[in-house]
Amino acid sequence: MKITDIINSLQELNFDLKYEVKNDNELYVRIKADQIRKIVLICVDLYKFNYICEFTVAEKETTVNCVFSNSKRGYYVICSYVTDKEPIDLSNIIYQSKLFHREINKDYDYKIKEVSGTGAYQVAVGPVHAGIIEPGHFRFSVMGEPIENLEIKLMYKYRGIEKLCKDINANTLNLMFERVSGESSVAYGEAYAMLVEKLLGADVSIEVKAFRVVLLELERMYNYMDDLGGVGNDIGYSYVAKKFGYFSEVVHQLCERISGSRYMRNAIVPLGINIDFDEKKKKDVLDTLKGLKARVLSIIKMSVNSVSFLDRVEDTGMVSRSMAKKLCMTGVVARACNLKYDVRVSFPYELYKEIKRDINIETKGGVFERYKLKARELKDAFGFIEKALSYINVDIRREKNEFYLKEGLEAITSVETVKGELVVYGLTGKDNKFDRIYFKTPSFTNWTGMSEAVLEEIIPDFPLINKSFNMSYSENDK
Repeated sequence: MKITDIINSLQELNFDLKYEVKNDNELYVRIKADQIRKIVLICVDLYKFNYICEFTVAEKETTVNCVFSNSKRGYYVICSYVTDKEPIDLSNIIYQSKLFHREINKDYDYKIKEVSGTGAYQVAVGPVHAGIIEPGHFRFSVMGEPIENLEIKLMYKYRGIEKLCKDINANTLNLMFERVSGESSVAYGEAYAMLVEKLLGADVSIEVKAFRVVLLELERMYNYMDDLGGVGNDIGYSYVAKKFGYFSEVVHQLCERISGSRYMRNAIVPLGINIDFDEKKKKDVLDTLKGLKARVLSIIKMSVNSVSFLDRVEDTGMVSRSMAKKLCMTGVVARACNLKYDVRVSFPYELYKEIKRDINIETKGGVFERYKLKARELKDAFGFIEKALSYINVDIRREKNEFYLKEGLEAITSVETVKGELVVYGLTGKDNKFDRIYFKTPSFTNWTGMSEAVLEEIIPDFPLINKSFNMSYSENDK
């Protein structure tokens, strides 16, 4: 259904609704609080929209926004209502609604589930972990050997980033976006650039679009190399782990040579690009990746043909398709469960409409499926970078333009990060600042998927399952 079809359909229901279409693909529906349950039920059951998130916008009164998307048609529907009380509970319609209500109400100190009976005990892990692992508390309820329940308590890294964003001039806000989650710095920078360009109705040259794709896929490349190596490390396959660690370092060094930063920070900026890119750098990218590709693919082939490797990863950490959908999982971990959704296809940005056609999926939803999908995404990244570079036939010069945002503009953008779908909402305020920035990060809903994946497994398999998800603590806590 098109946006106009949705408006016509809702008008036939005789609800007291107000509609406004913004930015071509965003439908804002203003609803009375006592009607929200009915409208949400219609969005989910009748229109088959994807539920994305709920968040509040505090003005004179508190407005609660419930965001949905039509991934087939590429538009968003934002149903909002005003309340002076707590948000209306929608968990009997949408299971994960309670997760967002906990965030809205800042209800992070929840009770741990208790277990009892013969052979029942609990194992507490964290929040302090070895090495540089970020803080998170995991409490396993075990009956004999199998895990019966896993409670995950996060928010130890809460930094108040959304609030900090309100005090930063829009021309430098990209720096804060990039620090929500360091391993996805480029993707968050891209989300901010897209948000501003959408608000301004602006566009960039095809060469800049192509170069942004190069940076995004380089980030995807080194992250998935680390992920694949991490799985090898957690099952004691040190050769594979060390090889992928080396490959990742080669890509990081390439990133530093072309952008001045190993994580390519402050490279993507609204209305342009913040680094020079010439024929010499283009050749460096092509030559480096050409020298890596065959070696990377050979290590992937070696791992998936190893009996001892397969013994650990096959049929481990499974999540069913129905459960993944219920938990609103996204990204590779969702596509491993046969959920066919990728932002680069459903809401294409930059050059992805031209270079990415298919969505990689698996069906069983286990560690091995997540491993295979990340390997496939890694292989695709080589091709996407090569295709994107073919669009760049002139030198790209650093171009960081000052801009001014009018008060009262709002927009939503989505980016496919290495963890999954990142959704960003922005509402502009006075003095070229934002009154509200909201991040729906992929890790926020995917962490609950890991709680499901460990059920009936044994605690020694938890590190392996955890690494196959490899969710971000910092982007969850923000």
